[in-house]
Amino acid sequence: MPAPKKRAVRPVAATAKDDEDDVAESSAARKKGAPAIKPSDFLRAGFTGAQETMDSTSSFAQAFKPEEKAMVIKFLDDEPYVSYRRHWVERMGPDRKKITRSYTCLRSFKKECPLCEAGDRAQAVAAFNIAIVGDDSVVSLKSWDVGPKIYNILKGYANDPKIAPLTRGYFLVSRTGTKGSVNHNVTPVKPSALEEDYDITPPPKEDFDALEKYDADIIDVPTSKTMQEIAAEIADEYT
Repeated sequence: MPAPKKRAVRPVAATAKDDEDDVAESSAARKKGAPAIKPSDFLRAGFTGAQETMDSTSSFAQAFKPEEKAMVIKFLDDEPYVSYRRHWVERMGPDRKKITRSYTCLRSFKKECPLCEAGDRAQAVAAFNIAIVGDDSVVSLKSWDVGPKIYNILKGYANDPKIAPLTRGYFLVSRTGTKGSVNHNVTPVKPSALEEDYDITPPPKEDFDALEKYDADIIDVPTSKTMQEIAAEIADEYT
């Protein structure tokens, strides 16, 4: 018995009439009071909004980098979410210019670290979950990775009964100086002063709660092979 013939389903081309029906259906839905998406309710203009979109697609923690212009931040936790050791290494970039990159020290994970053995000294890092409060009162998540100097300042605030806990209020952060002589200014700001002195409306608690905070799993773990290759590059520079 011959096999039955397969029936082909012909695609139906869209017509102008279909588009008109879609528009009519959408208009009818709006007339009935059905919720419609208004892009401007969700999408933001400006560099702040653009940076937030860029950051949201990255698998790495977005580092907070203080600027000369003071920025308002709020701590999302009362203590660091992780502490570890980190190497800063100058390497040759694609354009033959040296770039400085960071690598997590393998001793942070109780392993032998080729960079440490090569004589490169790791730096201690404490990372805090913070939210930057924009001029439009919109908040964005950042990781503030601090060294011993700033860590001691924040620890002092965390132990000061007039300021503690860190999540209690806001902080004004700025940077002054140039490479080699950089100073960071960290000043507590009361919620009431945020609007009175800086013309920023304190965001509601729900905005901060909605941020997906970082944890220790966000820290990159380099392979021993990668660290050995970098250590070899460092050794070549001194031979």
